Amino acid sequence: MSPGISKIINVILYELGWGCCVLGAAWGYPLIGGGLALVLVLVHLWLAGDCRQEVRLMLVAVLLGLLIDSGQQALGLFRFKPDGLGLVLPLWVFVIWAQFATLFRYALSWLSSRYLLAVLFGAIGGPLAYAGGVQLGAADFGPRPLFTMTVLAVIWALVVPLLVWISGRIGTSQAHYRRIFEW
Repeated sequence: MSPGISKIINVILYELGWGCCVLGAAWGYPLIGGGLALVLVLVHLWLAGDCRQEVRLMLVAVLLGLLIDSGQQALGLFRFKPDGLGLVLPLWVFVIWAQFATLFRYALSWLSSRYLLAVLFGAIGGPLAYAGGVQLGAADFGPRPLFTMTVLAVIWALVVPLLVWISGRIGTSQAHYRRIFEW
């Protein structure tokens, strides 16, 4: 499959998964939303050329997300809607982090070795994603939303370049989905 088509499919899978997670949590069905998004992660892995590299990057991202989001939640910067499993974070949050990792070797491969762009992308995109989740009802900001958004901007300005760097160390910076259909 061509690189352009792979990137488009990758973004579609991510956006659908993000929506499943956030809307599932917001509408009171966090496990269904997280489960549907997890199916989309599995579709990504099925399409990916080297699943091992993808899974390693996802595991790193999920561990990073556990550290970052549980720390911010413990500090009262925001609160995720729970899923009833009693984990440190709801399952759907872990799935979103795994999904985010799927972008780095596909749709976000243009960030490879462009660390200043990655900083800018993270500083803007990270807080916007959280704000979107809050607006849709999957989370709540703490008592100082502007402070929370600033903290998110700083954290994501570090997270995105870190994941770009890790992605480059795990495997090639750009990958393509395998052909689904033979014409």
